[in-house]
Amino acid sequence: MSAPGLTFRPAIPDDAPFVAPLLYDIAHRDLDGLFTGLAAELSPLDVVEKFYRAPGGMFSWHNTELALHDGLPAGLITAYSVASRNGSATWLARATGQLGAHALVLLAWRGVVVARALQRNLPGSWYVAFVGVDPLQQSLGIGSSLIARSIQTARASGCSCVELDVDVDNPRAQALYERLGFHVLHTDRRRTSSIMVESRRMVLQLQQ
Repeated sequence: MSAPGLTFRPAIPDDAPFVAPLLYDIAHRDLDGLFTGLAAELSPLDVVEKFYRAPGGMFSWHNTELALHDGLPAGLITAYSVASRNGSATWLARATGQLGAHALVLLAWRGVVVARALQRNLPGSWYVAFVGVDPLQQSLGIGSSLIARSIQTARASGCSCVELDVDVDNPRAQALYERLGFHVLHTDRRRTSSIMVESRRMVLQLQQ
Protein backbone atom coordinates (compact mmCIF):
# COMPACT_ATOMS: atom_id res chain seq x y z
CA MET A 1 0.00 0.00 0.00
CA SER A 2 1.44 3.39 -0.99
CA ALA A 3 2.22 5.97 1.64
CA PRO A 4 -0.21 8.90 1.94
CA GLY A 5 1.21 12.03 0.39
CA LEU A 6 3.37 10.13 -2.13
CA THR A 7 3.99 11.87 -5.46
CA PHE A 8 6.46 11.39 -8.30
CA ARG A 9 8.47 13.52 -10.69
CA PRO A 10 11.40 13.17 -13.10
CA ALA A 11 14.78 13.78 -11.51
CA ILE A 12 16.86 16.84 -12.38
CA PRO A 13 20.61 17.46 -12.04
CA ASP A 14 20.08 19.54 -8.90
CA ASP A 15 18.73 16.44 -7.11
CA ALA A 16 22.30 15.14 -6.90
CA PRO A 17 22.69 15.76 -3.12
CA PHE A 18 19.85 13.27 -2.51
CA VAL A 19 20.35 10.89 -5.41
CA ALA A 20 24.12 10.35 -5.55
CA PRO A 21 24.55 9.13 -1.94
CA LEU A 22 21.58 6.80 -2.31
CA LEU A 23 22.93 5.36 -5.58
CA TYR A 24 26.30 4.85 -3.94
CA ASP A 25 24.74 3.18 -0.91
CA ILE A 26 22.80 0.78 -3.14
CA ALA A 27 25.86 -0.43 -5.06
CA HIS A 28 28.91 0.62 -3.02
CA ARG A 29 30.48 -2.85 -3.09
CA ASP A 30 30.75 -2.71 -6.87
CA LEU A 31 31.34 1.03 -7.18
CA ASP A 32 34.28 1.07 -4.77
CA GLY A 33 36.03 -1.51 -6.93
CA LEU A 34 35.28 0.35 -10.15
CA PHE A 35 35.66 3.99 -9.19
CA THR A 36 38.28 4.17 -6.43
CA GLY A 37 41.31 6.11 -7.64
CA LEU A 38 39.96 7.02 -11.08
CA ALA A 39 40.99 10.61 -10.37
CA ALA A 40 43.17 11.66 -7.46
CA GLU A 41 40.73 14.19 -6.07
CA LEU A 42 37.52 12.17 -6.56
CA SER A 43 36.01 9.55 -4.26
CA PRO A 44 33.72 6.85 -5.72
CA LEU A 45 30.76 8.94 -4.48
CA ASP A 46 32.14 11.99 -6.33
CA VAL A 47 32.34 9.92 -9.53
CA VAL A 48 28.75 8.73 -9.09
CA GLU A 49 27.62 12.34 -8.71
CA LYS A 50 29.48 13.40 -11.86
CA PHE A 51 27.93 10.55 -13.82
CA TYR A 52 24.50 11.36 -12.39
CA ARG A 53 24.74 14.97 -13.59
CA ALA A 54 25.67 13.85 -17.13
CA PRO A 55 22.89 13.30 -19.70
CA GLY A 56 22.33 9.66 -20.60
CA GLY A 57 24.03 6.65 -19.04
CA MET A 58 23.24 4.18 -16.31
CA PHE A 59 23.55 6.73 -13.48
CA SER A 60 21.98 9.70 -15.22
CA TRP A 61 19.25 12.00 -13.94
CA HIS A 62 17.76 11.61 -17.41
CA ASN A 63 16.80 7.98 -16.59
CA THR A 64 15.78 8.61 -12.98
CA GLU A 65 12.42 9.21 -11.33
CA LEU A 66 11.97 10.39 -7.75
CA ALA A 67 9.28 9.53 -5.24
CA LEU A 68 8.38 12.43 -2.96
CA HIS A 69 6.83 11.91 0.46
CA ASP A 70 5.10 15.04 1.70
CA GLY A 71 6.98 16.96 -0.97
CA LEU A 72 10.49 15.78 -0.05
CA PRO A 73 12.62 13.19 -1.93
CA ALA A 74 12.13 9.75 -0.40
CA GLY A 75 13.14 7.25 -3.10
CA LEU A 76 14.40 6.81 -6.64
CA ILE A 77 14.42 4.46 -9.58
CA THR A 78 16.84 4.53 -12.51
CA ALA A 79 15.73 2.52 -15.54
CA TYR A 80 15.95 2.58 -19.32
CA SER A 81 15.33 0.65 -22.50
CA VAL A 82 18.32 -1.56 -23.28
CA ALA A 83 17.94 -0.54 -26.93
CA SER A 84 18.96 3.00 -25.90
CA ARG A 85 22.40 1.66 -24.85
CA ASN A 86 22.35 4.02 -21.87
CA GLY A 87 24.02 1.39 -19.70
CA SER A 88 26.55 0.33 -22.32
CA ALA A 89 30.31 0.12 -21.96
CA THR A 90 30.56 2.74 -24.72
CA TRP A 91 28.76 5.33 -22.62
CA LEU A 92 30.80 4.48 -19.53
CA ALA A 93 34.06 4.80 -21.43
CA ARG A 94 33.01 8.15 -22.87
CA ALA A 95 31.99 9.50 -19.47
CA THR A 96 35.14 8.22 -17.78
CA GLY A 97 37.30 9.72 -20.51
CA GLN A 98 36.19 13.14 -19.30
CA LEU A 99 38.10 12.43 -16.08
CA GLY A 100 41.35 11.99 -18.01
CA ALA A 101 43.39 9.33 -19.79
CA HIS A 102 44.48 7.64 -16.55
CA ALA A 103 40.86 7.17 -15.48
CA LEU A 104 39.91 5.72 -18.85
CA VAL A 105 42.77 3.20 -18.87
CA LEU A 106 42.17 2.17 -15.27
CA LEU A 107 38.45 1.64 -15.74
CA ALA A 108 39.02 -0.24 -19.00
CA TRP A 109 41.34 -2.65 -17.16
CA ARG A 110 38.87 -3.13 -14.33
CA GLY A 111 36.02 -3.41 -16.81
CA VAL A 112 37.43 -6.60 -18.29
CA VAL A 113 36.64 -8.35 -15.03
CA VAL A 114 33.25 -6.65 -14.74
CA ALA A 115 32.27 -7.54 -18.31
CA ARG A 116 32.91 -11.21 -17.65
CA ALA A 117 30.50 -11.11 -14.72
CA LEU A 118 27.73 -9.18 -16.46
CA GLN A 119 25.02 -11.02 -18.34
CA ARG A 120 23.52 -9.70 -21.53
CA ASN A 121 19.98 -8.42 -21.43
CA LEU A 122 17.10 -10.12 -23.16
CA PRO A 123 15.91 -8.61 -26.46
CA GLY A 124 13.42 -5.80 -25.99
CA SER A 125 14.29 -5.43 -22.31
CA TRP A 126 13.67 -2.53 -19.96
CA TYR A 127 16.46 -2.62 -17.37
CA VAL A 128 16.00 -1.36 -13.80
CA ALA A 129 19.52 -0.39 -12.74
CA PHE A 130 18.81 1.09 -9.29
CA VAL A 131 15.92 1.22 -6.85
CA GLY A 132 16.47 2.96 -3.52
CA VAL A 133 14.44 4.34 -0.64
CA ASP A 134 15.57 6.63 2.17
CA PRO A 135 16.23 4.23 5.09
CA LEU A 136 14.02 6.36 7.34
CA GLN A 137 11.07 5.91 4.97
CA GLN A 138 11.16 2.24 4.11
CA SER A 139 8.13 -0.08 4.45
CA LEU A 140 5.80 2.66 3.21
CA GLY A 141 5.24 1.20 -0.27
CA ILE A 142 7.64 3.65 -1.92
CA GLY A 143 9.85 1.05 -3.61
CA SER A 144 6.96 -1.02 -4.93
CA SER A 145 5.23 2.12 -6.24
CA LEU A 146 8.38 3.19 -8.11
CA ILE A 147 8.79 -0.24 -9.69
CA ALA A 148 5.11 -0.45 -10.66
CA ARG A 149 5.40 2.93 -12.39
CA SER A 150 8.55 1.83 -14.20
CA ILE A 151 6.79 -1.30 -15.42
CA GLN A 152 4.05 0.91 -16.87
CA THR A 153 6.69 3.03 -18.62
CA ALA A 154 8.34 -0.10 -20.01
CA ARG A 155 5.03 -1.32 -21.40
CA ALA A 156 4.24 2.09 -22.92
CA SER A 157 7.71 2.11 -24.51
CA GLY A 158 6.99 -1.18 -26.27
CA CYS A 159 9.44 -3.27 -24.25
CA SER A 160 8.75 -6.99 -23.97
CA CYS A 161 10.15 -7.55 -20.49
CA VAL A 162 11.62 -5.85 -17.42
CA GLU A 163 14.92 -7.06 -15.96
CA LEU A 164 16.78 -6.25 -12.76
CA ASP A 165 19.47 -7.72 -10.50
CA VAL A 166 19.23 -8.36 -6.77
CA ASP A 167 21.98 -9.55 -4.45
CA VAL A 168 21.39 -12.92 -2.82
CA ASP A 169 21.98 -11.34 0.60
CA ASN A 170 18.99 -9.01 0.05
CA PRO A 171 16.03 -11.42 0.40
CA ARG A 172 13.69 -8.58 1.34
CA ALA A 173 14.15 -6.95 -2.07
CA GLN A 174 13.78 -10.27 -3.88
CA ALA A 175 10.52 -10.94 -2.06
CA LEU A 176 9.23 -7.52 -3.18
CA TYR A 177 10.10 -8.23 -6.81
CA GLU A 178 8.44 -11.65 -6.63
CA ARG A 179 5.25 -10.05 -5.32
CA LEU A 180 5.29 -7.80 -8.37
CA GLY A 181 5.54 -10.81 -10.70
CA PHE A 182 9.29 -11.16 -11.31
CA HIS A 183 10.96 -14.56 -11.35
CA VAL A 184 14.61 -15.61 -11.14
CA LEU A 185 16.26 -16.14 -14.52
CA HIS A 186 19.71 -17.17 -13.27
CA THR A 187 22.22 -16.61 -10.47
CA ASP A 188 25.64 -15.04 -11.08
CA ARG A 189 28.80 -14.57 -9.06
CA ARG A 190 31.11 -11.57 -9.24
CA ARG A 191 34.11 -10.41 -7.28
CA THR A 192 34.04 -6.93 -5.82
CA SER A 193 37.12 -5.20 -4.43
CA SER A 194 37.20 -7.57 -1.44
CA ILE A 195 34.54 -10.28 -1.56
CA MET A 196 32.62 -12.59 -3.86
CA VAL A 197 29.00 -11.51 -4.33
CA GLU A 198 26.12 -13.57 -5.68
CA SER A 199 23.25 -11.87 -7.47
CA ARG A 200 20.10 -13.03 -9.20
CA ARG A 201 18.85 -11.74 -12.52
CA MET A 202 15.07 -11.44 -12.33
CA VAL A 203 12.66 -10.86 -15.18
CA LEU A 204 9.04 -9.88 -15.66
CA GLN A 205 7.50 -10.69 -19.03
CA LEU A 206 5.17 -7.98 -20.31
CA GLN A 207 1.95 -8.62 -22.18
CA GLN A 208 1.33 -5.87 -24.70
